[in-house]
Amino acid sequence: MNDLISLCLRLAAALMGKHGSEWSRAMNAELNHVPNNDRLLWALGCVLAAVKWRFETMRSGNFQVSRGVLLLELLLCFLPISLGWWDAVFGQSGVLGLNQSIIQDHFTATPLGRVILGMMIGSALIGLAGPIGLFLTSRAVITGAGLRSRALGIAMIAGVTLYIVASILLRLFTGPGAYAADMGFIVLIGLLPALGTAHLMYLSRAEPQPSH
Repeated sequence: MNDLISLCLRLAAALMGKHGSEWSRAMNAELNHVPNNDRLLWALGCVLAAVKWRFETMRSGNFQVSRGVLLLELLLCFLPISLGWWDAVFGQSGVLGLNQSIIQDHFTATPLGRVILGMMIGSALIGLAGPIGLFLTSRAVITGAGLRSRALGIAMIAGVTLYIVASILLRLFTGPGAYAADMGFIVLIGLLPALGTAHLMYLSRAEPQPSH
């Protein structure tokens, strides 16, 4: 939990950059006065506040964001879900290792097994937001281009959101277990990719428009 809180604070500080150094120092000092049970939510609030600040300070037609900071920000957003996607597809228990015998013996016999199978397949599909996000990250850092396809952006955000909702419901009805969401899962697989996608979409709005 402390590692996740630290990750959120580092992300917020990176988003603020040198312009928010005083704010970042105050944020870290204030953490000592936040009750332990509330620290993660408080740290997530700091990330959201930093993202809002970044959106408000970006100027149309002028790529003023440090590309090193942008790279760090988007890697933090898309690398965890990309690693999860890789494991879901190519890992020891990934979907590529499934066959008819395994599916019949371990999944289709019970309702919960069928739900888990659906979550496995869903993770392989929804997790594509990670590699796509990393590709868009590299393009944004090199060229400054954002995500121009509104449909793709909405699909990526909606996909991770629906997957997280399904994981939360799975935890509510079955308790802790495979694919059942905890706070770290929600942040790394849902919140961060959604924020990264939203930022890439916002960057496309800030691109210079061709003159006619």
